[in-house]
Amino acid sequence: MLLKEVLSGILIGVLSGFFGLGGSSVATPILKSFAGVNPIFALATPLLTVIPSSLSASVIYYRKNLINFDVAKLTILSGLPFVIIGAYLTKFVSGEFLMLATAVFVLFVGLSFLKRKNLFGRGGKNDKNLRLKLISLSPLIGLVSGFLANGGGVMLVPMYVKILKMDIKNAFGTSFFVISFFAVPGAVTHFMLGHIDLKLFLILAFTAIPFASLSAKIAIKLKSERLEFAYGVFLVVFAIYFFIREFQSLL
Repeated sequence: MLLKEVLSGILIGVLSGFFGLGGSSVATPILKSFAGVNPIFALATPLLTVIPSSLSASVIYYRKNLINFDVAKLTILSGLPFVIIGAYLTKFVSGEFLMLATAVFVLFVGLSFLKRKNLFGRGGKNDKNLRLKLISLSPLIGLVSGFLANGGGVMLVPMYVKILKMDIKNAFGTSFFVISFFAVPGAVTHFMLGHIDLKLFLILAFTAIPFASLSAKIAIKLKSERLEFAYGVFLVVFAIYFFIREFQSLL
């Protein structure tokens, strides 16, 4: 059990640092399916790890000037209150349908990253509608992030690249910074509800965090086009697996 949790933490760190993800999007399926962790602990405990691991990875991107703090600020201010609402709604709402819908959305986004033509425009800094786009979309991302105990990276990165036309590396760096804030309300809420396994948290802290920093350093050195393609492949494979896993749980 301990060995599987350690290996899970390493894998979570590598995937999180490489693809700008956090929370249940990557960690929950790994901890639940591979390490056999209690579903509640597998869902909530990674959120506590996301905060230091995302901050650690964001420092790597900050040193390369790859964080757009204007975009991050607007995302946090308009999305953070809805993270709290989403986390609170977990007490009343079943998330099975929303999880399946999320899987379909992630699959669509992943396929769009694999289609090269006319998809990788740059230069979102001069977009006159940037503020409106962020203010409109960030609350939805925050709501789903809080509801699914997810840092939000699986939705933030596509929004930054596809809608704001940011470079993939800037999207990852900005996403890491935002995730470190988005994860706080959910982590506090779940901790108060007794959903955090502190032993598991310590294991993840000593495995996921350093490997997230290491993989972030590797990701920065890759060409943006290759990183985008790798990101798309990962999202497609992950979405198919995630959809099948959630659909089977309904049977």
